[in-house]
Amino acid sequence: MPELPEVETVVRGLQFLRGKRVRSVTILKPKLVSVGPKTLSPKRVHTARHVRAFQRALVGRTILGITRRAKLIVFKLDGGGWLLVHLIMSGQIIVKRKSQRRLLIRLYNSPAAPLEEIPSKHTHIVLSFTDGTILYYNDTRVFGTWRAVHTRDIVHIADLQGYGPEPLGRTFTWQDLQIALQRRPNMELKPVLTDQTLLAGVGNIYADETLFTAKLRPMRVVNSLNPADWQRLYRSLQRVLRHAIKTHGSSVGDFIRPDGQIGTFGKYHKVYDRKGKPCVVCGTPIRRITLGGRSTHFCPSCQK
Repeated sequence: MPELPEVETVVRGLQFLRGKRVRSVTILKPKLVSVGPKTLSPKRVHTARHVRAFQRALVGRTILGITRRAKLIVFKLDGGGWLLVHLIMSGQIIVKRKSQRRLLIRLYNSPAAPLEEIPSKHTHIVLSFTDGTILYYNDTRVFGTWRAVHTRDIVHIADLQGYGPEPLGRTFTWQDLQIALQRRPNMELKPVLTDQTLLAGVGNIYADETLFTAKLRPMRVVNSLNPADWQRLYRSLQRVLRHAIKTHGSSVGDFIRPDGQIGTFGKYHKVYDRKGKPCVVCGTPIRRITLGGRSTHFCPSCQK
């Protein structure tokens, strides 16, 4: 699942859409879209009338801004409209500029993956803009969500509620991190770092990398940390997330940027997905365990 750095990478790659007006919206998988504040049903079965309502909410609208909340991409539209996009597991947003004749990209981060022309069989939503720009939404697993809402309903959207603080927020301090995670004082560090109700946007990759940088074992319980540990954890979290954003995220599996390029933070992974490989610091083989149902990687020598 794309985490904070990947979603931030997408948001930054879409900024040139500001000021563009939507000409048409094509929906090939109705289950991906919804309108209004109601919680989506598990089956997400929608009618043609529902699809038309979603199209009406977007067609003719101008994009005023694109931001991020946790792992959500938030489009602000004129006329009091909003579009909330969650990539979930395998969602990809690819943009074709008017000057481009064809889009040939690899949908998977592997040299062996074939180049595919976009739109492909995995393209389920297409937004065309009046200036000739086209936005394609690919989703091999079809788990993503596109929700159109009005400003009056934005406070009722479950997708935006219940998140913890943004770890890269301007006012976010190490004390804020401590307060947030100490809501689960007897839980291990890895599960609390990835709990979205405590901290927004951090998942498997960046929890593992942060804990390695902080020299803390993922199975340490929260109330075992002293002030020096908290400050080191905070600095490590900030450093890892900022580095990941600077290098456009980790293209693990099928994450790609809006221009079709991959993120390059994967080559800086110290522990994530490196089971059995030597630690880059001490040479000890990296271990993988399961914590809270999540695969977790750490160095048994460097992390205490």
